[in-house]
Amino acid sequence: MEEVQRVAAQTKGEELGNLGLAGLKLTLKLCYANFIVYLFMYVTGMYVNIFITSGINTISISDTADIIHMLLAILNFTFTFIVMTVGFVYGMRKVALFSLGAVVSLAIGTGGGLLFLATGGGRASGTLTLAGGWLMSALFMLAIFLSYYATLKVMRAIRVIEAINQT
Repeated sequence: MEEVQRVAAQTKGEELGNLGLAGLKLTLKLCYANFIVYLFMYVTGMYVNIFITSGINTISISDTADIIHMLLAILNFTFTFIVMTVGFVYGMRKVALFSLGAVVSLAIGTGGGLLFLATGGGRASGTLTLAGGWLMSALFMLAIFLSYYATLKVMRAIRVIEAINQT
């Protein structure tokens, strides 16, 4: 009984959830995979936004780089949504809320990306293209930031549980 009280006192304020160490480690691997997807999505997005849309060539939805970028966006959304669901289901409120913010950012950013495509995607296409591009870019960066904080919370829970298991 004393041991349970000591552990409860040690972890006061920590959000460990009830997933268990193995589940947390699997969730952390999913978070890492999500950052790899973020990286490739960033690279393809820079290609689409800078090189293709420099005013020389506009992009269409059937362009290979754009298709890859959209597939990566779907994978990124899926990974972030899974981490959000894990947070909600297993009692990790901060992980869930940070991931929910990232999911919302990605969804609205997708709207900006579709606006970017629908208005031509080129430099001379006008203000809607510019607004869509900036919206997409800003919300992409916000989603990375929020996913990073969700990942930190998962890492913290793992470290605390490992420290408790060692004592």
